Amino acid sequence: MNKKIKHIILFTSSLIFFCISIINFYPEKISKILINYTIEQNKNNLSLDKDEITVFTIGTGSPLSADRVQSGTALFVNNKFFIFDVGDGVVQKAESMNLPLNDLDGIFITHYHSDHYIDLPYMINRSWVLGRNKDLNVYGPKGLKEILDSNKSFLKLENKHRVDHHGSQIMNIKYAFGVSNEFKNQNKQIIYENDGIKITAFNVNHYPVSPSVGYVIEYNNKKVVISGDTKANDLVFEMAKNADLLIHEVILNSLLDKTIKVLDKKLMVRNSHIINDIQDYHTPPNEIVSLANKAGIKTLILHHLIPAPDNIVIKKIYEKETKNFNGKIHVANDGDKFVVK
Repeated sequence: MNKKIKHIILFTSSLIFFCISIINFYPEKISKILINYTIEQNKNNLSLDKDEITVFTIGTGSPLSADRVQSGTALFVNNKFFIFDVGDGVVQKAESMNLPLNDLDGIFITHYHSDHYIDLPYMINRSWVLGRNKDLNVYGPKGLKEILDSNKSFLKLENKHRVDHHGSQIMNIKYAFGVSNEFKNQNKQIIYENDGIKITAFNVNHYPVSPSVGYVIEYNNKKVVISGDTKANDLVFEMAKNADLLIHEVILNSLLDKTIKVLDKKLMVRNSHIINDIQDYHTPPNEIVSLANKAGIKTLILHHLIPAPDNIVIKKIYEKETKNFNGKIHVANDGDKFVVK
């Protein structure tokens, strides 16, 4: 071993010993540094251009995947912060991404499967606890008001305890609940139009789940479309014509067909039945790509991934079945960021 390596090892060992000694003898002083560092790290440091639309795929999983957060998409546009769907894990993941939940302006729900709204009461509550001091408008098709009314009773004691503990000036009960903006089930309709931002809801085909919608977000000649859960649906691509960004759900029927055969051999009848059923109301990659090419989609983001591409084999299948798309395509991960300029 030459001298240089010996000196490096000696220096490294001495440095480690010194650091451990400092922590052992001066934990109080070190803790102040750590507290300051943690606070600074947890501050929202998002740098956003108000002329752009910034999208984060908070959750890209489905009920079949325990390793990914369920459906949730954050969108920042003209100083507004919206979240589309709030499935299991969306609140925790959004916080870990340092998204400013205390500044949340609105939540949009596509339909009432649990993986799209089970975190709704938590998002309403958590954004308030973190300091939201304005109304939180919630948008969704018929059924939303009933859900939000039930949230009031569900959160009643939680909210009371927060106010009793911290006082009404700190915890303004006025903002502790979501404000229902339930809309009727029409083919397509504008449900939000403010500050140059237009959001249109449109019907999708997730039968027997009805109502079920997707959303178009338009601002400054830019267009982002979220499909919601749907089988191949011409209206999605009509609404998404020439879109800058289409965020579309996807299912690998080719892989699930093989899965069903294995489950049947193992006599796992219930699992086989469910996986067979779910193929009826989701869209395989080849159908998405074909319709997206016709619609002139610039960038295609696949999410609500059934199954999640969390090993190399499934990743390769997604790559193979989407290779014919003419634009940019991404099989999204939790926490990915996309900017429409």
